[in-house]
Amino acid sequence: MKKPVAIGFILLLALSVVASGCISGGNGETSGITLVVITRHDATIQYMVKQTFLQSDIAKQYNIVDLKFIKVPESLWPSYIEKGADVGWGGGPTLFDDLYKAGYLAPITDEKVLGLIGNPIPTELAGMPMVRKDGDNVYWIAAALSSFGFTVNKKQLEKWNLPVPQKWEDIASEEWALNPPQYGIADPTRSTSNTRIYQIILQAFGWEDGWRIMTLIAANSKVYMQSDAVRDAVINGEIAAGNTIDFYGYTAMQQNPDCQYIVPKGESIINGDPIALLKNAQHPEAAQAFIYWVLTEGQAVWMSPDVNRLPINPQIFEMTITKPYADVIFKGENEGKTYGEARPALEKAYQDAINAEGIPFDDKRALETISAVQYYFKATLVDPNQKLHDAWVAIVQAYRDGKITKEQFEQLKAELTAPIEFKDPETGQTVTFTEEYAKKINDKIVKDRNFQDQLVQEWRQAAGNKYDKVLQDLQSMTG
Repeated sequence: MKKPVAIGFILLLALSVVASGCISGGNGETSGITLVVITRHDATIQYMVKQTFLQSDIAKQYNIVDLKFIKVPESLWPSYIEKGADVGWGGGPTLFDDLYKAGYLAPITDEKVLGLIGNPIPTELAGMPMVRKDGDNVYWIAAALSSFGFTVNKKQLEKWNLPVPQKWEDIASEEWALNPPQYGIADPTRSTSNTRIYQIILQAFGWEDGWRIMTLIAANSKVYMQSDAVRDAVINGEIAAGNTIDFYGYTAMQQNPDCQYIVPKGESIINGDPIALLKNAQHPEAAQAFIYWVLTEGQAVWMSPDVNRLPINPQIFEMTITKPYADVIFKGENEGKTYGEARPALEKAYQDAINAEGIPFDDKRALETISAVQYYFKATLVDPNQKLHDAWVAIVQAYRDGKITKEQFEQLKAELTAPIEFKDPETGQTVTFTEEYAKKINDKIVKDRNFQDQLVQEWRQAAGNKYDKVLQDLQSMTG
């Protein structure tokens, strides 16, 4: 049910990645500025932004004649930043906080941009930062809002006799122990949105219980390499539900009426998706003018039925749709209406999001363990996922068949989800992955490749051994 991508979008994406060398505008600079924007946003957003921004008064005022988008994995962002890209946009606060900590972001100095902070752009929502400040310096500003939950395909739920899940622990239940798996998750080392979901679960339930719940969710899941693949699998009915950021859920609902996006009540947060000035920006003044546009009239792009994102600036809902925006955003429709009139469901979703019952989420605490969590999750729940799934399904099936008692079932479940023990490569001591240990190794696991390789191998082996042992214990019980 995925919509075909227009040829223009494909050409735009093909032209967006610059292979090497300086990535400033080059010889064309004499007749105008080409801004270079590193982004995680897809070709649809890139196309709409380019078409609308270049017609804007701001683009004309600052003599910006082109936007060059570079869509690459986050691991490649530093190399393009060093080459002189102007703006970083999209990818979530985790990515931008990593860039900030590594010194890749420049403070925003434009008074018009800074004047938006507080009103209409909030400094925080539901306890989550919408602006990253260091003293008086502002390093990123949220350009859109995101919540986190799961998208379900009601037809598939009905087919598999599954109730509509409402909370994370519903997904961790034995009801979802199915072959083939009917839930989808993404590898956190490849998905910032799924990383955030796992961080939310850890803080919602506490470190140890959070890992137990995530172990069972992973046991019930098919693992995808990227988050958009999870969304597409739900849309297409390959699975019954999966982890999604909100706008993936809204897109799924639009493409397939059987789909529904659900925010786990009292078990989620609101994130701000940032935009930032980069440290080696070739055109810092023009770059900040673009940032101002994104935070004001450029919020219109989120209103597109092909984008479906929640704006950071609520004033967009009261703005009137002019012809240039109607042509690009709504394919010629809705001129003269307000954006709120054109997209009432999205405005309601915005109100629901900012009023949602969330958890008290400590962003600083999440940052202290983020890399360790990503690698540990991959090594223990993604890489040996088939062993984990097979062991869990066998336990559940044995209980359903009356081959083990309730007490034995709970015993095996506790064993399956218990923290693994492993040898610390530095000390040689046998330890478990506590939050304190995760904090201790968080930076080293990124910077020291040898340490990372040793530790990941230890984790992967220990996890695989644990799942094998649980299966052996089950076989001993059932004869």
